Amino acid sequence: MTEAPAKSPLIPKAEILEAIDLVTFDCFGTLVDWEKALPALGVGLDRMTTFLAESERVQRPSRRDATFIEYRGLLAHVGARLRPDLPQETVFRWARDFGELPFFPDTPAAIALLGRVVDLGVISNCDAVHQLDVTRRLGRPWDVCVVAEELGAYKPTDRAWDRAVQIVEHRGYDRARWLHVSAWDDYDLAPAAARGIRTAYVPRPGGKPPHPASVDAQFTDLGELARSFATAKQGPLVYEVEAQAKDPDVLDRFVRFMIDEHLAAVRACAGVRVAELLQLTSTSARAIYRFTGRGAYARYLEKDAPRLRARGRELFSEAELTFTRSEAIVVHAV
Repeated sequence: MTEAPAKSPLIPKAEILEAIDLVTFDCFGTLVDWEKALPALGVGLDRMTTFLAESERVQRPSRRDATFIEYRGLLAHVGARLRPDLPQETVFRWARDFGELPFFPDTPAAIALLGRVVDLGVISNCDAVHQLDVTRRLGRPWDVCVVAEELGAYKPTDRAWDRAVQIVEHRGYDRARWLHVSAWDDYDLAPAAARGIRTAYVPRPGGKPPHPASVDAQFTDLGELARSFATAKQGPLVYEVEAQAKDPDVLDRFVRFMIDEHLAAVRACAGVRVAELLQLTSTSARAIYRFTGRGAYARYLEKDAPRLRARGRELFSEAELTFTRSEAIVVHAV
């Protein structure tokens, strides 16, 4: 198992959330209501124990050199055990469409808000095609997507978790600024915590709660998680700059500069979610920047804005353009 720094459970929740850049989730059972899978196969929830036990047997074979079975194949195997009377193609279609299972009611709105203040991802015991279906229905891609098909192993094994941590860190994320969220202590929270990753518990039907002292934060649902992040980040925050040009020719030059150069440079700054330009009149335009929170906005003003404004002053004199700036925290109800 990869070495990890020791966890400190004494840090206040808001302070933990403010320092997080990446939130990853367990998907099936935390974001997606996977108990709906059995009724979709025509099986009662009383068979969930069999479903879990057979899935775990295939996910964690007794032989270390056993061939890895992708999740679609695993599900097809388990589905055939539960419904031996069904045609093979029906069971295969059920296994392929696992990513179409319904979300828990709080998932879509919470993910929409969270995506405005932090990067989001999944570490999931599934195939890539299942996550394509999940993200299509959420209306946004994951910033980090780690699936068993890529790992060649299933959570909670050391092989799966160690590889998952390596992939996330290789993509530029700091383990100390990463939070993993799950309803399952054994598959997710305990192994993530053992690797120095911050963890948060959200209760779901059938999940496995952790000991209260073994996680960094607990939330009643994903809505509370999202609202807590928005409060801790003081975001998302919108910063607007309205430009008034001396004449239409100056504004045309300004618009070309913004589109060709400036907006791309702003989007490359840490913590910027949106940078766009609206032309209001023939002599005025408004730039709209959306930041993950006040910390990102402050870093932009201190580190990036002076450089970007200096470039603008090279191209436009004060007599040609004047600017009015404003900021506002965007409040979202979830």
